[in-house]
Amino acid sequence: MCVRLSAGVRELADNRAEKVGLTRFFRNPRVKADEILRTAAARTGAAAAGRHVLLIEDTSEINYEAKAQRKRGLGRVGNGADVGLFVHPALAVDAEDGAVLGLAGATIWRRTRVKEDDYQSLPIEEKESHRWIATALKARTFLSTAALVTLVTDREGDIYELFARVPDEQTHVLVRAEHDRALADAGGRMLAKIAAQPEAGRLAFDLTGRPGRTARRVTLAVRFCPVTLRQPGRGADRRDPPQLSLNLVEAREIDPPPGEDPIVWRLLTTHAATSLAEAAWIIDLYRCRWIVEQLFRTLKSQGLDLEDSFISDGDALECLAATALIAAASVMQLVQGRGEAGWKAPALRVFSPVEIIVLEALVGKFEGKTAKQKNPHPRLSLAWAAWCIARLGGWNGYASERPPGPITFARGLRRFHAIAEGFALAANNSHEPH
Repeated sequence: MCVRLSAGVRELADNRAEKVGLTRFFRNPRVKADEILRTAAARTGAAAAGRHVLLIEDTSEINYEAKAQRKRGLGRVGNGADVGLFVHPALAVDAEDGAVLGLAGATIWRRTRVKEDDYQSLPIEEKESHRWIATALKARTFLSTAALVTLVTDREGDIYELFARVPDEQTHVLVRAEHDRALADAGGRMLAKIAAQPEAGRLAFDLTGRPGRTARRVTLAVRFCPVTLRQPGRGADRRDPPQLSLNLVEAREIDPPPGEDPIVWRLLTTHAATSLAEAAWIIDLYRCRWIVEQLFRTLKSQGLDLEDSFISDGDALECLAATALIAAASVMQLVQGRGEAGWKAPALRVFSPVEIIVLEALVGKFEGKTAKQKNPHPRLSLAWAAWCIARLGGWNGYASERPPGPITFARGLRRFHAIAEGFALAANNSHEPH
């Protein structure tokens, strides 16, 4: 999958025998998605040793409705009608330089039942939202040698039990708030308390665009304060404390573009937030969450195209999804390797010695005569290799241009591996007697 940038059997196999073998592998009852994920998590844990690791969680649906007649054993996805499954990865990222360390765990499941009328009153273990806690706790076991772990989630992860059960001496949490929670200390609500705080200062940075939001330079007013949350009454578990002390950081955009809502991030965390510098650091950590969104883009139609698979069995598709998540994380390692993180890492982390030879030839081809057209990275570093792959993907190589993203790298890797395969065939043929 990493070599051919595809999760499709037709692209992965060169002949019918290979197609049959690949399908049989994923359908084999002794092949388990959990075991595939554990193997990847163990490798990620080794890479995480001694680092401050961001454990970034999110959920995405894999929709197979276009091939529904060929599928069996699947559940329903978000709209309640289409067939498919869900993936919920925990991606490990270096907090210092943003380098993707790999997949630290994932939960993959099929939704086969509708919500009960008393769903909110059920124990967290009986809800789908338990995945936010279970995935983090499972992933944390593989990150025991990390210096520090910070779990980062978007608003779906705003779960009282997560704040109560995940943090420990090694593990912090950083969650974008979804709920205006009740406070235990002086009563009232969380949002009223943060609104009453004086502005501590302002931050400015470039924000990438997305549907409904233009790319722009944003200026954010920052506030912060400690909060003591009261345990919700519905579904309360006696194992959890009746109140929790956290810190709340708010970043609110000043003067958004006409017609657009301002950016407002309210971040609940166990990290200290007693100064503007600490609050700015927390906001920077949260901004790394976008990396998991790029992982999903790489996993789907703009990359591996997992939703195009012709494998029919639900159990087999779970195993395929686990494998594809690992491959997508490997592509993201190259994407993140384009910058500072890639200067320190060798290209051999991703490419074989033979592929390095091909890279050297291609770098010579793409480099121009001026300094701006040269590969600026240390020779044989991961960043040096990433520059070459991005050029193959259509990036023009100028530092002033927008940095290449996962789709550019996906295109570049497809071209590179076709070239590398041709190089290998030519090398093998040159040794045959004429």
